[in-house]
Amino acid sequence: MTLTGHGGAVYSVAYSSDGRLLASGSEDGTVRVWNTATGDEALPPMHSGDDSVLSVNFAPNSMQVASGTTAGVVCIWNVASGQPSHRRLNGHTDAVKSVVFSPDGSRLATASEDKFVLLWDPETWDQVATLRGYLDPVNEVAFSPDGAILAGVSVSSQLSLWHGNTGEAVYHVGKARNELFNLGGQYGLHFSPDGEMFAGLFHDVRLWRRKTEERITVLQGDSPIHSIRFSPDSLSLVAAHGRGVRLWTLQPNPPDAYWVDLGSHRDKVNRATFSPCGLYIASASDDGTIQILTAGSSQSTVQPVPEHFSEVNSLAVSHDGTFIVSGSKDGSVHLWNAHDGDAARPPIHGHTDPVLSVTISLDGRLIGSASEDCTIRLWETESGAAVGEPMRAHTNIVKAVTFSHDGRWLASASQDQTVLLWNTASQEQHPIGRLRCRNFACAVAFSPDGGLVASGDMNRVYIWQTDTGEKLHDPFHIDEIRVKSLAFSPDGTRLVSGGDDYTVHIWDVSVGQHILALDGHTDTIHSVSVSFDGRLIGTGSEDSTLCLWDAITGRLLATLHGHDKGVKAVAFTSNGHSIVSGSTDSTIRKWDVDTACRTVSERGTDPTKAFTSASLSDGWLVGSSGELHLWVPLEYRAYLQAPLCTLLIGKSRVVVKPGDNGMHAGSKWASCWYN
Repeated sequence: MTLTGHGGAVYSVAYSSDGRLLASGSEDGTVRVWNTATGDEALPPMHSGDDSVLSVNFAPNSMQVASGTTAGVVCIWNVASGQPSHRRLNGHTDAVKSVVFSPDGSRLATASEDKFVLLWDPETWDQVATLRGYLDPVNEVAFSPDGAILAGVSVSSQLSLWHGNTGEAVYHVGKARNELFNLGGQYGLHFSPDGEMFAGLFHDVRLWRRKTEERITVLQGDSPIHSIRFSPDSLSLVAAHGRGVRLWTLQPNPPDAYWVDLGSHRDKVNRATFSPCGLYIASASDDGTIQILTAGSSQSTVQPVPEHFSEVNSLAVSHDGTFIVSGSKDGSVHLWNAHDGDAARPPIHGHTDPVLSVTISLDGRLIGSASEDCTIRLWETESGAAVGEPMRAHTNIVKAVTFSHDGRWLASASQDQTVLLWNTASQEQHPIGRLRCRNFACAVAFSPDGGLVASGDMNRVYIWQTDTGEKLHDPFHIDEIRVKSLAFSPDGTRLVSGGDDYTVHIWDVSVGQHILALDGHTDTIHSVSVSFDGRLIGTGSEDSTLCLWDAITGRLLATLHGHDKGVKAVAFTSNGHSIVSGSTDSTIRKWDVDTACRTVSERGTDPTKAFTSASLSDGWLVGSSGELHLWVPLEYRAYLQAPLCTLLIGKSRVVVKPGDNGMHAGSKWASCWYN
């Protein structure tokens, strides 16, 4: 995302220790704090009246932000409350170029064009030491990872080292020392977080072993380099490079480091830094903007961003509604906070091929996953750790898995034409053995009481008794249609299926008869879900839409637009107020079911209410009666969180909502010009 709001060049950016906030300092004299999840400003702009803000840094506790100004004043901002306050630290007599807290927060070091480095006590804000010896302005200071050493570098490449707590000199070295210190940096320096390396910035980036001072390599840039920072895992290094950001991958062999350019500003980039998790990079530019970039790329071994890079094949929502689990073509299983869309923990890796299906036990303790690697796996929800070994009895791709209501059993359906039941405690197969289909088994579902298990293949739906493995009755037959998804009604009397015929079928379980056929989709139906109260059916289709149906009458209640590719998975939250969808477009969306199902008469003529029920179709936000509310440019559509979509989990998002003055529609549409 791009953060805008500063009225001048942005000179510095810094993340809070938890990565949720980003501070920035600008030529406009303000310090701003941003919510990194939404891109909104978390606090009002902070202005001390001391001219341009050249440097900012968060304290390790994320409660204070230090800023250095052109006027030589260091400001300490308390950002823990909604109304930030500040105190001024006077000691420098010229512009403060760098402010940095020690790793434990016990010291603050500031470097200035007045040729001094000052050390402060953050508890009392008293000056602890004045570090002298420079002949030129000091550009930057940096603490070693253990906080024992403080290093500072001047514009003439003079580098000095002090004890981080007392400020006592370790040694001062000028140009004549050796290559390490001679070219230590005209612009900056940084210690690797693992303590093994040291990077100095001159006209290029030079890496050395910290303990031996042995040079490792030189990283060349084809544009001026203005700042350098290691990734939190020390495997990569990022630089503010010309008008963009350059990312070097250092491991496994730093001399063989390769690079990729990320992002592009309209003017010089002054600073680039990693988020604490290493998944993002923030860059600050003379063009007045801040960009948040993903650190992963096809050319980089940096850990990829938490969002799925590939299609979302399956998802499930925990019964308490707190998290969403998803499985992707990229082979990973992800866990998301269902309220804000943040990653609940790093991705779970273990499958060697795409994950086709995921499921959550009712108590929320276990996640089950199935993959093209022909295995089924169990994971602890809380830790993400694997439970036991992969279950390998299937001889072909495993298409679907689901837990029984009591969590004792896990059912799996495979292209080897069988369904297996697994004991989740022992991971052994049920004594009834293999339940056989005539063709590829693509879907599986337990009845609510666990007494029945259903599966579908190319043109049949099978129902077996779980205690004996006997068929309840002859399979339901659908001519030449592959059954892609199944779901029982909460009372177990009905079974819903979706497949290649673009139609939702509802079956009477006890007598094996077809009850209803629901038509509305225009392509394959990949997923079906029944709300926990049994009132609604949700379906996701290759036509990129979700449909909501009355489960009793079969009436189409709403068609939800927003995904720009096929919808592979849908699941209701337990309270029935929301439905979650996953798509080939790599995003996960959460939708407001209650608003979507309101009739036109219930919405009345209020344009704001009509707008909140709009959905995206062919680039337009379209109302329930086909009225056109707003046209969305192509480049934003994949990121659009339309009104009915209450949450979008993806690389970026654009939220569209009525302004504070409401909607200007109908005969009053021109009023927006004056607002």
